[in-house]
Amino acid sequence: MSRYWPEIKDVSTAKDAALGAAAASLFIAGVTALLAILSLIYKKPILGLHGFALVDAGLFALVAWRIHKMSRTWAVIGLVLYLLEMGERLVNHPSGAVGVLTIIFILAFIGGIRGAFAFHRYSKEDGKAQVVGVSG
Repeated sequence: MSRYWPEIKDVSTAKDAALGAAAASLFIAGVTALLAILSLIYKKPILGLHGFALVDAGLFALVAWRIHKMSRTWAVIGLVLYLLEMGERLVNHPSGAVGVLTIIFILAFIGGIRGAFAFHRYSKEDGKAQVVGVSG
């Protein structure tokens, strides 16, 4: 379960957890962009996605970039955006079930939030430890 719910104990493990969310977001952006471009080429929705899904792909790419930079705000935005998209999909396609990949992405985004917040907390503690070590 550590892959889906990583143990965070220092700056390095916090960064790894956050980068998992960035990777999930980048994957979502890439697949969404591909399907949106195909829907534009074929002039019909592909797997329920229209060309306007390029906006979603851009948003998830932005989320990935900002999470990669350890932004706590964008880690939360990524989870909220993903949950909104899944909620919209369930409302518009009630027969669509929540799949394993959806759960994995939700766990990745939650891990990203945990990682981004822990990264800043541990970075601050490391900075204090270095300052105390120098002056003491």
